[in-house]
Amino acid sequence: MIMDLILLHTIIMKRFMIFSYFCVSLLHVCHIHGEIFSSVYKLSIISKEEGKLLSAFNKYISTQARDQKPISFELQRLFNDLEPIVTESSQDPRYAEHPINAFHLIGRFVYKWPVVYSSILCEDCTLDDPASDLNATYQIVTRNIAHWPDEYDVQASAQALLRLRTFYYFNIDEAINGILFDEHCQPLNPSQVLKIVSIAKDSRMLNEARLWSEALLRRLPFTSFLDENVNEAAILKILSSIYEQAGLYHKASAILGNFIKDDKKGHSEVLNENEQNDINEEEEADISFVSEEYDDNYKQLCRENRKTPKESLQLYCYLSDTVIPYYKGKVEIANLQPKIFLFHDVISEREALHLRNEGSKEFHRSKLGQGQLSGSEIDRTRVSETAWLHDKPGIVKRATHRVGLLTGLKTKSSPFLSNTEPFQIVNYGIGGMYNPHYDTFEKPSWGPISEDEPDDLKGTGDRIATWLFYLNDVKVGGATVFPNINTRIPVIQVTAYDLYIPFKFYPFLH
Repeated sequence: MIMDLILLHTIIMKRFMIFSYFCVSLLHVCHIHGEIFSSVYKLSIISKEEGKLLSAFNKYISTQARDQKPISFELQRLFNDLEPIVTESSQDPRYAEHPINAFHLIGRFVYKWPVVYSSILCEDCTLDDPASDLNATYQIVTRNIAHWPDEYDVQASAQALLRLRTFYYFNIDEAINGILFDEHCQPLNPSQVLKIVSIAKDSRMLNEARLWSEALLRRLPFTSFLDENVNEAAILKILSSIYEQAGLYHKASAILGNFIKDDKKGHSEVLNENEQNDINEEEEADISFVSEEYDDNYKQLCRENRKTPKESLQLYCYLSDTVIPYYKGKVEIANLQPKIFLFHDVISEREALHLRNEGSKEFHRSKLGQGQLSGSEIDRTRVSETAWLHDKPGIVKRATHRVGLLTGLKTKSSPFLSNTEPFQIVNYGIGGMYNPHYDTFEKPSWGPISEDEPDDLKGTGDRIATWLFYLNDVKVGGATVFPNINTRIPVIQVTAYDLYIPFKFYPFLH
């Protein structure tokens, strides 16, 4: 759908580095949080488990109605709301791959299912058989998903949506109506849009907060959503506060002036504060409303190829020889200096599925190489889950052997003084990304071995090359880009790329 990307890569050790980026993926630790948002695999699990919750809830409601027992209005409303959505989502294996669906899914676990259980499983409630079954199902689901989504997941999934929009410029009005890149999804109600706006403000993504607020104002006359706290005046107040936070006090005051007559007392204090902070028009024009975390070259590379026709004409494909005469590599040159090779059909789809399944057993939040960072810092840098696969008889060992045949490098790993690291399986979550980074550790090639090094890396020297498999396709987004050399590697399942940096490029790219 729109958002699941799984990678497998290994690092050949020695001494050089390249500056590489991984773009936001649409379709697919330091373990500070037991979060769900960082892996589409985890989201797919809770989507499937939600079907069990609905089944038990349905049984409870049906039994209460059959026995003519009272059902609270709130409980019936929740059932009517959840039943059609969860029935469909729990049967769609790719539901959670869509970022807006994932936002809905997390929201249901945070805001709706807890209300269901607190209403039925309260301390003073009598637990009949259907209620006991519901309680048992709740315990089973909690155990199966390992971590129940929380407010942190809601915030991170909203930030991912905002990040996706800044990269791919999707139409916000269409997204609110349930269409994202021509893919249909569950529409966003005004309350959910305001949640996204609030998170955008808190994240200092003020331009995004403004755009989503303005889109909601356009959508509001056509919605049947009922909430006395969501109306034009409330949205205009939020929009005014966004401009005020950006330092645009004249604009903030002008927006409030549009409805000051209807609620003069409620807004006079805000206007007075704006007047106290007033600045002249020339000063106001110098205030930056849009704070760009990523440069335009990077974002454009994520969206499309930027090589000139002249550069593209120099790239070519060929069959490479190996030490086995009948085994040839299907090679495509993606960049000339330094060389980046794409290898096609190195592993089969069946082997890719095996690697995905093996990785899913060990997924944990991806770490950063340069020490421990807080959860929020990691979230801004790398949104993914990682598993390590060591060489062992079977598909993993055969894949490692093929990498050696195709590259001519020593790829056999060992407990000490190893030529390579184990394979990393990486599953990117909602708006998954890996910010600008070097693949190397900048380790010296001499001197004593540090006791702080992981056992797998002791005595290995630094990294000299990276090999990466794409283990699945995506419909939209997802690429590995190298802005310094204007190169983009799109996602194609079972395609691999190999990156090796000659010594003369080391100072330039470092």
